[in-house]
Amino acid sequence: MKRDIRPVQLRMTAKTPAEIAQNLTSLIRDGLIAAETKLPTEQRLSVQFGVSRTVVREAISRLKSDGLVESRQGSGVSVVPASLRRSFKLHGAILEKQQVAELLELRQPLEMASARLAAVRHTPPELAKIVAAQNRMKESEDWSDEGVQADLDFHHAIAKATGNPFYADFMAFLGGALRATILTARSESKNPNTKDITLQEHLKIVQAIAARDPDAAGHAMLLHLQGSSQRMTAG
Repeated sequence: MKRDIRPVQLRMTAKTPAEIAQNLTSLIRDGLIAAETKLPTEQRLSVQFGVSRTVVREAISRLKSDGLVESRQGSGVSVVPASLRRSFKLHGAILEKQQVAELLELRQPLEMASARLAAVRHTPPELAKIVAAQNRMKESEDWSDEGVQADLDFHHAIAKATGNPFYADFMAFLGGALRATILTARSESKNPNTKDITLQEHLKIVQAIAARDPDAAGHAMLLHLQGSSQRMTAG
């Protein structure tokens, strides 16, 4: 049975398509708009938000693109059950500390597996790219720009060395969010030795992969990601 959402749930200060889409997205992801709930018509939403139907239409289009809602002939637009959603999206270029901690937690099993596979499967050219990225981090004077890019290249090179293209594809998909996690973790850390500690963590990952030791590689990656989270929290 389709349900309508209550106007009181809407944040009326949202005026742009992005703001309205974010408002509705938050309500859907928090369960305040339940699965199978039918959204109000464009006309009703335009009145409630005080914007044109064109703005509402663009906002709804964003929700459809993110896989949160779907439209069916003759039945309007309704919320897709979480188990049937086919998209994963990270909103915003700037993430809060809690979001960064959660993303670092998400990365742990993925990148531990990636490091383990890279240790077993890497080719000499792939190892050379991992080492090159590590060296670029070490030589970088701008730890918030060149150093971040080298860090991203390091983790992506490991993903490519797994021999499984889905690892590299997913790391590329998370690209902007990964950059945000690295920047936030570094900026929030007040430890004056953050750069040296980070470089040492990366070096241990490189050494384990080069030695073709999957257990050591996975463990070194775990310690690195946990260390990043702990340094940020301590900061």
